[in-house]
Amino acid sequence: MKFFISTFFTFLVLQAAPVKICWALPDHRPSDERWCFDYTRSLPSDLVDKVDEEGYSIRKHFDVDFVVLVVPSLNGREIVPMTAELFTQWEIGKHTKGKKGILILIAEKEQQIKIEVGYDLEAIYPDIYIGQVEREFLKEFLEQADWDRGLLATLENFLERLYRKGLVNEVRDTASPEYDQPYYSQGAGANTTFTFGGEAKKAIPKTSPERKRYFGPQATPREAFERYMETLALNNKDKTLDIYSDQSKIFYRHWRTSSGQRRAEYDAARGKQYVVRQQGKYAVVMAPFNTSIDTFICQCPYFFVRSDAGWHIDINTMSRTLMMGGPTWHLISMAHPYMFAFEDYLLKMNRYYPKQGQHAFLGITYPLFHKGRGPFQISPEWDSPAKKAGIQDKDILISIDGITITEPYQDWEMMKRFQPGDRIEVIVRRNGRQKKIRVTLAPLKSYLDEFPYVRKHGDPWTGFYFAYSQPYEREIEDVQLSVIDVVAGSPAQKAGFRPGDLIYEVPGSRDRHVGFYDYKRMLKRMRPGQKTRLKVLRNLKKRLELEIEIGSYTEGKSGI
Repeated sequence: MKFFISTFFTFLVLQAAPVKICWALPDHRPSDERWCFDYTRSLPSDLVDKVDEEGYSIRKHFDVDFVVLVVPSLNGREIVPMTAELFTQWEIGKHTKGKKGILILIAEKEQQIKIEVGYDLEAIYPDIYIGQVEREFLKEFLEQADWDRGLLATLENFLERLYRKGLVNEVRDTASPEYDQPYYSQGAGANTTFTFGGEAKKAIPKTSPERKRYFGPQATPREAFERYMETLALNNKDKTLDIYSDQSKIFYRHWRTSSGQRRAEYDAARGKQYVVRQQGKYAVVMAPFNTSIDTFICQCPYFFVRSDAGWHIDINTMSRTLMMGGPTWHLISMAHPYMFAFEDYLLKMNRYYPKQGQHAFLGITYPLFHKGRGPFQISPEWDSPAKKAGIQDKDILISIDGITITEPYQDWEMMKRFQPGDRIEVIVRRNGRQKKIRVTLAPLKSYLDEFPYVRKHGDPWTGFYFAYSQPYEREIEDVQLSVIDVVAGSPAQKAGFRPGDLIYEVPGSRDRHVGFYDYKRMLKRMRPGQKTRLKVLRNLKKRLELEIEIGSYTEGKSGI
């Protein structure tokens, strides 16, 4: 499962470097508008900037002061008292409503980790949880010499815990009664020691032949889903098992996971109801259609592909098409072969609305919500009636058409009563004052209601399925257009394209990275029978230029 965050947390730590003998740590936090302090001088400046951007976002949206501190050494001190002292001296959490700070301290020479949590977050992040995070996320990734994934997964897990415990509003609105005390944390808890890169070259324990057969291809998508869940429950690290598709095995050569991630994923799926949607050799195991929106967006779908041997989980495509933020997910690519499972949903920028008799669209989302506890902070969908009427990010939704909103996405259920063109009154609270906004509702229009997802007879067709490239691929070629599959007998297959190819140049895209928009724009200009040449990177090594003849779409053909 790919855990990638665009808006929330991205922390990157030190690379192995010579320890600096003499250094001094300031008695006070150098800046309240910075969140990453690297005294090893190991981090590139652009990464430090990114961490600072995320720290600003965390404090703004969650009222939590999240600081990362990387030091050359502890100068002979113990890390536990030193972390507590720094927490208070630097007044981490000072600008929150209470004492809501978190400090991650990493000492390079001693190879020790300590996470310190402020008073008002201790009920959410108790010592037992912090210990698990240090051991199962940070320690495991640092011992694989994978700094990026270590903190990325750690911070996503912090956010996910907020959501799953339904405590987002409590964190934002609660302040400690002892706010005037000079302390910001108790300084309790253990610390964790790691050996940087110690596990990177160790072979993963081999799975017995009997277990390999057990975790092989399955007869049905549901059985494959259940087997995959068993690998998580058993904390199985072997990604060469045949329960994984061939492309997923290749993906895992470049992508690491930790026991903490596997446990968290299993816990998130356990006890949930799933249904199977299948089309040909592709299947999606997902929440039932009648699932409420707020539950649906927290229940990640799983993709499966069938080979001659049976059904495999397609982690490769999932990692390229689904983005996780806390417990919620959304699609970042819609040109892949699993979109058939979402045809009954209205797909917008941030959410997926089940079409159950709705006729009109308002277009508001609920970035942070506690089910059953309004009023709610909202954001308008991009290019929605709500945005055009003047609804803004962080408005507090009070009522729609005279009805008080008490549940997230209650507005979508209300859309069954209205028609496109109807004008309704939305009342929000902004800067402490109520504001009435008149909104003209729009027709339902999904991202899938346009070319190349909607096609007519004779439209240009090539038979590709696409998704986003991975960071390890973009290190070699700055391109986003990754081939997930090619339809049998299609122009793409006849031209010699293969799953896993990276298309790095299409006509008109020279000297810049290529994305799906470039391909769609090229396809719009072409006519069936015309030929063009595309440049491809294969197996991250071989560069090819392949000629493709544009085909003609007829009903029943699949692919782009």
